[in-house]
Amino acid sequence: MKNILVVSDTHGNKEGLNELVKSTNFDFIFFLGDLLGDVENLSSNNVIKVRGNWDYTLKFKTTEFVEIEGVKFMLTHGHKYFVKNGLGALIKEAQKNKVDVVCYGHTHKQDLCEVDGIKLLNPGAFSGFKGGKFTYAIINVDNKKIYVNMLNNLK
Repeated sequence: MKNILVVSDTHGNKEGLNELVKSTNFDFIFFLGDLLGDVENLSSNNVIKVRGNWDYTLKFKTTEFVEIEGVKFMLTHGHKYFVKNGLGALIKEAQKNKVDVVCYGHTHKQDLCEVDGIKLLNPGAFSGFKGGKFTYAIINVDNKKIYVNMLNNLK
């Protein structure tokens, strides 16, 4: 079984993110953009990052695909797919690439839904911008089965 932390939109909450990473043993961390600098010194080697609309470096892609234990993930910040206006473009890209799970951010709103067998997960924002909540998700992958926990820490 693999334990994956999914986090987005930290917007400078580097200290809080470090505390979260130290509190649990994660096999992978998916960082979905908006402030890549917040994950530079995390104590984990398996950090998969994409850049968001606030990340001006071209060092990282806006979309990455990764397979873990037979489950194909699409990671993106979401701004290039206009997720604030709906998930249509994101779903189309996921279908084209035959992914099982899409992890996206940008809206700062936690969401989990399923469309045509594809799970769409937005961990929300780990910045406290939405009512003092620092939202994130944990995915467990076990024998090609996907379990998602949507979580938040109140300040």
